[in-house]
Amino acid sequence: STQSTWASTMAKQSKVVTVTLNPALDLTGSLNTLNVGSVSLVDQASLHAAGKGVNVAKVLSELGADVTVTGFLGRNNQEPFCELFESIGAIDKFIRVDGSTRINVKLVEESGAVSDINFPGVPVDSKAIASFEKTLFELAESHDFFVIAGSLPQGITPAMCASWVKSLRDLGKKVLFDSSRDALEAGIKAQPWLIKPNEEELSHLVQK
Repeated sequence: STQSTWASTMAKQSKVVTVTLNPALDLTGSLNTLNVGSVSLVDQASLHAAGKGVNVAKVLSELGADVTVTGFLGRNNQEPFCELFESIGAIDKFIRVDGSTRINVKLVEESGAVSDINFPGVPVDSKAIASFEKTLFELAESHDFFVIAGSLPQGITPAMCASWVKSLRDLGKKVLFDSSRDALEAGIKAQPWLIKPNEEELSHLVQK
């Protein structure tokens, strides 16, 4: 697949930084049928640390890369992320912020239909942004490959995200960028090394 191809390419670089600005705890429930507007009973459920960049970090780690992870994490429910990073051997450079990392809900029906309910991320203030920028460019001193993936939390604009892509590119770094909607459009203008939009994200770009 395309994902395994670029992941293998990046894993061969050995040292990779993955950036997840808006991580989530994914709550997945399996049920017979979703009764919209009424009560639905879930048969099985799981809760795990996720987010596009976090998921990429897992894949790259499995492929043998030396992975450093960064972005923003809510202090109140960071434990599942800490446990995951330890289990995959990733270096944790996430900036902790007040509050809880969002929980996204995925409901999988017996028919195969999937309903995703994505919540807004924990708010990020200027102090946290400054800490993140300091961390990002310190990492750029010793890393050449960066993956910036996922949606943006409250407090981070598409223009900010695009400026980080451009700054890393200007430093000669290779940036794989994977976001959606306005963030994807702004990020593309910053000319990253590689983008990975899905069909829905491409459709949104083309329609604009």
